[in-house]
Amino acid sequence: MIGAIIARQAVKSGFDALNERNLDKFMKAWGDNCIWIYPGKVTAGGRFVGKDEVRKWFEKFQYQFPQMKFIINHLGVGNIFDLVGNNVISAQWDLELVNKDGMSFSNSGVTLLTIKGAKVIQGQDFMTVSDGDEYKMLWGDIK
Repeated sequence: MIGAIIARQAVKSGFDALNERNLDKFMKAWGDNCIWIYPGKVTAGGRFVGKDEVRKWFEKFQYQFPQMKFIINHLGVGNIFDLVGNNVISAQWDLELVNKDGMSFSNSGVTLLTIKGAKVIQGQDFMTVSDGDEYKMLWGDIK
């Protein structure tokens, strides 16, 4: 049970770091060979492998969205008895953001994090995304 409390607090701290735009603090939780998977048919969509590539993705995210706020509604822990830092954590969130062109948007989704040895080895967002023009405009893929 203590492991679950620690894992939940670590994930909450990660989202707080994103809200604070503190990418160094955020990336400390990620392993060297981590993977980030982001949905949608936009330039930001896809699979990003290795800590450098994952960091670049989040740098682009922060650049594209200079204003953002994650609101965590629920954190789920796969193994409440974990004591060694191996777990799967789900975070259900709402997100309010403004892109660099001043376009406001809100979204809801779930981030699934696989943790091994107290480091994130894989993260993946699940959300309802439109592959239409509004979503592409948010990411700056079309003007």
